[in-house]
Amino acid sequence: MKCRDVMNLNLQWVPATATVAEAARIMRDRSMGFLLVAGAQPGKAAGVVTDRDIAIRCCAENKRPDEVSVAEIASKEILICDHNESIQAAEHLMTEAGKSRLVIVDEIGRAAGVLSLTDILFHDRAGRAVKTARGVLAREAEGAHQPVETIKLTPSTPEDEEKAMRQPTSMHGGSHDPPGKIFPVG
Repeated sequence: MKCRDVMNLNLQWVPATATVAEAARIMRDRSMGFLLVAGAQPGKAAGVVTDRDIAIRCCAENKRPDEVSVAEIASKEILICDHNESIQAAEHLMTEAGKSRLVIVDEIGRAAGVLSLTDILFHDRAGRAVKTARGVLAREAEGAHQPVETIKLTPSTPEDEEKAMRQPTSMHGGSHDPPGKIFPVG
């Protein structure tokens, strides 16, 4: 199967001069998290902007979305794949780059579609997509954590088990006060 057989043809573009707020509204209204940033030549992307770019490069930096242009926060390095490439080649590229979307280009380098990990999962017949998903999502799973081999487990006592059963949890229908984690604002 080729990328052209699976890619999403519904390309969504935003001008580089658009504000981040405008891009966010497009994403909200069209229920998507990925926009191509229009370049100088028709059909050629100057970058891509994702909902993650907005969160990390604008909101987390206390920038005002209505004052920042898409060009300022867009990812300039676009992961591309030719429309005639195999899905396996696209999966390899996604895994190597740790990205869940590729811009698919035609024979003259114009954006022809977008191939997402979701597209691959929906069209997967051989179970390869799960391997690709693990490779792409590995960077998120690599956050700060204690290596499993260093965790020391101790046997629990009947008293420990009884105490655990009385703890309010979502599994046993307890209270949600306080929520699991509260992030301070400001």
